[in-house]
Amino acid sequence: MNNTNSTLGLDLPEEMTEAANRTQGFSMYPAQILIDKYVTICVLLIGVPGNVLSFIIWMQKRMRHSSGYYLAALAINDLIFLVMVMIFEVHTIWGTANLLSYPLVCQLFPVIYLALQSLSPGLVLAFTTERYISICHPFKRDTFCTIHRAKLVVVCLAIGCLLLSAVNGYFFYLTTLNDAPDCDIRPSVLAGGRYSVFNVYKMATDALSFLLVPLAILLLNILVIREMRRLSRFEPTQSQGSPAQRTGSTTVMLLTVSFYQIITTLPISVVYAMMPDFSDSPTFLLILTSIKEYGVTHYAFNFIIYVITGRMFREELKRFLLQPFGSHKSNFSSEYNSLKTSVVFSARKCSSANGNHSFSEKTKSPEPSETLL
Repeated sequence: MNNTNSTLGLDLPEEMTEAANRTQGFSMYPAQILIDKYVTICVLLIGVPGNVLSFIIWMQKRMRHSSGYYLAALAINDLIFLVMVMIFEVHTIWGTANLLSYPLVCQLFPVIYLALQSLSPGLVLAFTTERYISICHPFKRDTFCTIHRAKLVVVCLAIGCLLLSAVNGYFFYLTTLNDAPDCDIRPSVLAGGRYSVFNVYKMATDALSFLLVPLAILLLNILVIREMRRLSRFEPTQSQGSPAQRTGSTTVMLLTVSFYQIITTLPISVVYAMMPDFSDSPTFLLILTSIKEYGVTHYAFNFIIYVITGRMFREELKRFLLQPFGSHKSNFSSEYNSLKTSVVFSARKCSSANGNHSFSEKTKSPEPSETLL
């Protein structure tokens, strides 16, 4: 059940239950099992700490703008999803623990898993829409691109994805197989083969989350890029660190995140649409497993994209990582600043007594600029 798959039994190996094989219509081969096992481990080793760090950085005070809240929500969503991937594969591919065959767990796990799976592209669409408004309709930025609205959109998307996935709590039920509890799909919702209630629902939700949403993201990205190219002709030169340059840098980072999600989700939608016609082909199933694992990377590799393309993210990450080693430096700095303040105060008193205020004006520190996204 990775991006990918929308059923609990999709990744079951060949030696697993006959009921699971009947549900999916095919069995896994040794090469598929190896890919599913070890590629997932690599993705988890990168994705879990990466999403933890991403969430921490986007929740830093300087990074808590509207886009930062979307990216923080994306990080926590992808983190929980990867943990659930690990639980699912321990239960199925590795077969080392029977984690899902318990009352309520059997029903709740697919509901939450598939909600998180759909929420990730939804969040990417949300901040892509915000970026489109900010670049293409700048006069509406103050109305629609606010922290309050970002929080509201995140909550509404989470509730919407949970409601969309809630029916899986009925589709899956706890049964008995070989005198042992087993989580399976109700036979009644599988009646009708390809046009069964379960398959029609699965195809509709997959088309929404992994086809229509990525296409909408692609369209908005094209409009943003076109507008940025148009603006660059009117403003050919920008000073280093100017607001326009910082906005452009952030836009490049967000465009990269959204484009990466597009190229990882669209191939999966195409391959899964072809699955009913090629489910008996070992070659096709090997391709399916490889593309599925490739699709999971967009839940894990955003941290790498932030580091490569996000200048502000790199600066904040460096500051956060070096913070434990800067305590002595900060103590020295505070003592130095106290001494400097007393010297400046004395100088101001002297200059005031002589009727000269120029030194006082020169020592004024500039107002800190707000983070611009």
